[in-house]
Amino acid sequence: MRSRREVAMAARDVLAAAWRRRLPVVLVVVVAAVAALIGAQLAPQRWTATALVQVVVAEPDGSSEVRVRPDDLAASLAAASPADVRPGAPAAELSSEGAFVRVEVEAGEARTAAARADAVAAALTRARIGEELGPGGPAQVVLVAPAGAPSATSSPWLGLLTALAALVAAGLTAVAAGAPDRRVLRLDDVAEVEAAVAAPLLARFDAPRDLTELPALTPGTAAAEAFRHLAWTVRGRGADAAPPTTRTVAADVVDGDDHVWVGANLAISLAQAGRRVLLADGRMGERFGVPGRRAPDTPGLYDVLGGADLGAAVTPGPVSGLQVLPSGTWGDEPVGTLLARRFAAFLDSATSSYDDVVVLGPPLEDSDDSRVMAEAADLVLTVAGGAVTFPTLRGHAERLRAAGARVLGTVVISRP
Repeated sequence: MRSRREVAMAARDVLAAAWRRRLPVVLVVVVAAVAALIGAQLAPQRWTATALVQVVVAEPDGSSEVRVRPDDLAASLAAASPADVRPGAPAAELSSEGAFVRVEVEAGEARTAAARADAVAAALTRARIGEELGPGGPAQVVLVAPAGAPSATSSPWLGLLTALAALVAAGLTAVAAGAPDRRVLRLDDVAEVEAAVAAPLLARFDAPRDLTELPALTPGTAAAEAFRHLAWTVRGRGADAAPPTTRTVAADVVDGDDHVWVGANLAISLAQAGRRVLLADGRMGERFGVPGRRAPDTPGLYDVLGGADLGAAVTPGPVSGLQVLPSGTWGDEPVGTLLARRFAAFLDSATSSYDDVVVLGPPLEDSDDSRVMAEAADLVLTVAGGAVTFPTLRGHAERLRAAGARVLGTVVISRP
């Protein structure tokens, strides 16, 4: 049995899903309402008119009150056989409340119902009510209120159709909220991106013609300013803001190298701000091909995790203050095991020599390596516009947090 908290969370999830799909949900509700209205108009209409009469008995003590049974009135009405009550006309129902009798008639037209109720009430005023109604002798029936034409239908179809429409709308809304979300990332909808990841959108860039381009090396350009702002944002949002060090993992959601371009330019921008920066290639293993751009026997991150000296494995980057650590030469120990055991210690050691560490992790859909790295660092997700669906993005963000990772935010790459 689910707890009250689990039920509340499930309800919030349904409401959140309905809100995300608010346009189709509203469309479903409108269509159901219109269908109910049309059905109500096409369904047979029934109208009920009511006249009120009073039975008065002249008793010896002068009292004019009496309790009357509808059966007695019906018998008296049948005996009267008034000419204005036509055979085949809508039947009248009589109900009594003490000395007052309600004459109700249901018909397909409002005027017909009112005319029939008034005719029956008039017939009752002319009928002779028997001695059994009271000791005071025959009773007299007095018209108290004639029947007016009803303004609202009494047909059960309207209520039934309304209830059915509400039920159908609720069912279709639930289906719409729970159906697979196939929407791809829209770059102009910041709120949707942030809602999918539950983290802020840090930056948006147009896709470079060549991923080896480094616009951060050209200060004063719009792209360089955007990366400078991204560097400032990462520093301001970093988990280790005091002392001012940052540990950032950049990873694509799906297969691609956008995160390499973003991570390299981010590292350059941090170094240009006077920071000591280490840019490490965390794409280790056979699935990523030849390690780095240097000779396969050159030590790198894999070797440092295995005990090699960090200082001997790094090389200078393109700007002062930036050093680069390749992925290294991998051996027999599985990369995932090595990361789980030693990556956090590597970051602790690296931040004793560097102000900022930027790690290029593998895409989330390729392996769990970036998730493991993000347990000890802040993760920046790079997302290719038009290539990732919202459920995919949301699912990865939820799995990251379930693993204890901290998602710093997203960087969206726009492609035509």
